[in-house]
Amino acid sequence: MENGTLEHDMARRFFGYGRWDALYWFIGPEQGNGPGETADNAARVNAWVKLGKPDLCDCKEFHDAIGEERWHREPPKRPKLQPTWRPLMLLHWTALYEGAGRDDLRTYQRDRWGRLPGGETCVIELCGLAAKGFATPMDRERFRQERVEIIRQKIDGHRPRVVVMYGKSEKMHWEEIAGCALTLDQPHRAGSTLFLFTTHTNTRGRRNSDWERLGKRLREYETS
Repeated sequence: MENGTLEHDMARRFFGYGRWDALYWFIGPEQGNGPGETADNAARVNAWVKLGKPDLCDCKEFHDAIGEERWHREPPKRPKLQPTWRPLMLLHWTALYEGAGRDDLRTYQRDRWGRLPGGETCVIELCGLAAKGFATPMDRERFRQERVEIIRQKIDGHRPRVVVMYGKSEKMHWEEIAGCALTLDQPHRAGSTLFLFTTHTNTRGRRNSDWERLGKRLREYETS
């Protein structure tokens, strides 16, 4: 099978990392390519095929397969905090446990973020392929509506406790997934699931305190 066909399959069927039955979901617009990756997603396609072409992969196994070891380094080395994940983990940790240090987040990223064994998170994207940035040309609408519907059905079936969706440009899709109108940074309960729509983690001007504030707000809504 040609790589173009495999890339087509990945764009349609690969959602990200972790478990559909996780209690905590994080949904973004798309993955970012690392500095050594090519724009054709060849390394990611090959990794996905090697792992059996699942809809969800173990985060560490996938990144090991593409040769990206920074996020899951074992002692004596420390994991490097992944820039997109770090604010999300800070929000999540604050919602669950209050204060989090950088070493707490490093350990959580290595051992539990998007992991299959022992994981408690589902970390997925609207787009099945990765890009260097939003300015990179790519058919982002391919399978978009189909993927939105699949995500919505998975939420209805598994009923996660919290779903965080980030990226203001995708507000329309976040509302389709939640099945209700959403207000930026304002938790909204729909059924048994608490939804939060917020800015992308790379938004300029957002500080650690902003993500901690959102985590505390989630905790207040969960316990109210």
